[in-house]
Amino acid sequence: MASKPIVLITGANQGIGFEVARQLLSAGTHHVLLGARSPEKAEAAVQQLHSIVGPDLDLTPFVIDVTNDSSINAAAQFVNKKFKKIDILINNAGISGETGPVANLPHREKYRAVFETNVFGVAAVIEAFLPLLRQSDYHDRRIVDVTSGLSQIDVAYSPNTPWGAHRVEFPFYRASKAALNMLTAVYAGKLKKEGILVVAVAPGYTKTAFTEYQGEKPVSQGARNVVRAATEGDPEKLYGTLVAEELTEYGW
Repeated sequence: MASKPIVLITGANQGIGFEVARQLLSAGTHHVLLGARSPEKAEAAVQQLHSIVGPDLDLTPFVIDVTNDSSINAAAQFVNKKFKKIDILINNAGISGETGPVANLPHREKYRAVFETNVFGVAAVIEAFLPLLRQSDYHDRRIVDVTSGLSQIDVAYSPNTPWGAHRVEFPFYRASKAALNMLTAVYAGKLKKEGILVVAVAPGYTKTAFTEYQGEKPVSQGARNVVRAATEGDPEKLYGTLVAEELTEYGW
């Protein structure tokens, strides 16, 4: 059993997820469960973290493919056997639909693929790991869903921001993250009475492989927003809010 609060991060072998893990490990405040889609990706991330942060890390890699129920259930069984609980869940894994193999799929199939990861995968992971959150006696249990400013309806309609849908379309990604926002709201209401905060965070336009390194902010800054959502602030005040640095004036 880990002596520190246990935080589980999906899609943590690269990008924002990896940087969230690095920041938490560097602070020495949490035991990090680093989720990746394959053992090779998980091990590569672990080796990189050891080289950056140091040899003695409160870190446990595990395999999870959020589009595969068998993988999700196996991951939950692994964590249950090893730790019996988790304290914080960060749903970070996501795809845009604009790059990679998904970009070449037919229109309808592209929507399916993006929603499979960004929405259905999050719902399945929450349901699989919720029993482990409920087994925790940690005083500040949280589920953090990584969304995007592009999901905000008023942002999409606004003529005053460069992120309006008339300028940046991204229909697959926008629609999936808007659905994720509603999923977050539903779980937030459902779990509030149990003392589990469910909150969404928008890291912002960050320089990672996800954005083909075209972002406006370094990955450390984008990941810092996720760390804030997972570990800081009064849960009562965070309930029903979007943790973000920009576009908050547009609401949800």
